[in-house]
Amino acid sequence: MNSKLGRGFALVSLASTFVLGCAGEGTEGTEAPAIQAAPAGEASVALRIERVARALDRGEDPKQALDEIVTALTHPAATATEQDEATLVQSRALEANGDMEGAISAVEALLANHAGDREWSFSSEAEKRLRKLLTGSEDTPKRRLTPAVPPVSIFAAELAKYFPADAGGRYRVRVLVFGGDRQVSGDRIGTFNVDGALRAEKEKTCPTCEVNVQSTTNRETSWVGIVRARAELASSLVVYYYDLEGGEIPARYDAALPLPSAEIKARLAKGKGLVAAKKREGAPPVILIAAPRFAQLDNVETTLAGMDELPLEATSVDVPESLEAEEIQAVVRSHFGAFRGCYEAVLQTNPAASGRILLDFKVDPDGHVASLKATAESAALRSMETCMRDAAQSFVFPAATKETSVVYPVLYTPG
Repeated sequence: MNSKLGRGFALVSLASTFVLGCAGEGTEGTEAPAIQAAPAGEASVALRIERVARALDRGEDPKQALDEIVTALTHPAATATEQDEATLVQSRALEANGDMEGAISAVEALLANHAGDREWSFSSEAEKRLRKLLTGSEDTPKRRLTPAVPPVSIFAAELAKYFPADAGGRYRVRVLVFGGDRQVSGDRIGTFNVDGALRAEKEKTCPTCEVNVQSTTNRETSWVGIVRARAELASSLVVYYYDLEGGEIPARYDAALPLPSAEIKARLAKGKGLVAAKKREGAPPVILIAAPRFAQLDNVETTLAGMDELPLEATSVDVPESLEAEEIQAVVRSHFGAFRGCYEAVLQTNPAASGRILLDFKVDPDGHVASLKATAESAALRSMETCMRDAAQSFVFPAATKETSVVYPVLYTPG
């Protein structure tokens, strides 16, 4: 792993020895109102929306703000895009008036109206607002998502039973996934590769037969996509990922889950992962994969991938008690800027200085560093030890159940 930092040198993090078509603006089936000129002396719809938004920013009368934004929202000259923007401002006004349910429902309705649009003018703002209303933070949890051609897991073969062929011999497979890591599900274990399982099963009885499988998998980065995909939930295989590092699903959507969110949280708080499934009449099942930390979800999913039946009874899964390699690496890499400063000081007197420095430390269960040592394997870098130790002292890792021991080598070489 090579990350060039600044001029004249490169800082390299070695493998750690820690066992580590454009969518339209209108709602489907509804023609957007024609743009009309505002009567003389009357503010345009866009200006009305802006005025209400500014009034809410200043904390002015929320009731008056709500009345004015409703007027803008229902104005005959409002375009579809202006209606979307006005709905978001209306949600703010409802919140300011103490109507949280109304504020949430307004954004949910807006997202539902654009269910068929992957991207639209206010898609990002709407998702952030719903997330903020229900979790207190508008930030999207960072997830590793990379496309892959998956193998076929044992569990995928079990799921294939819920997708019978139609009268024409075709299989229609639709999978909705909320959260998780496509690289794990796809590249490594193919947990939900129902397409591949159906083809493999058909080949057993008729190796030369053509198998007609129409398969679609839609992956949403978080629970916010539930609102957008509501119309498809009843007919799809639905998979929810859940973790306590920003991947919680609000209790508002408990009806969609195999278990209530309060029960999921309580079980995860005990330090174990969880898998659960719920059968549905005339539809594929709903699956839950949960873990205390996001990095542990792959351990839980690997267990699920090896199951040969649905976990209709919620099943606990052992997960690593100490930090995982990727969690260590992410934190150490975030401090490369400070490490660069240490190396630049050395290069001023010795432009050819190079070598490795070993960071040897323990991470307490609360995520803080203890017993930290920085050891230069090259005499040319000996003067960096104190600087590196000071920089690494500020490491803060995710909380874990057990202390983690780490030896992390960092290689410095002139550019």
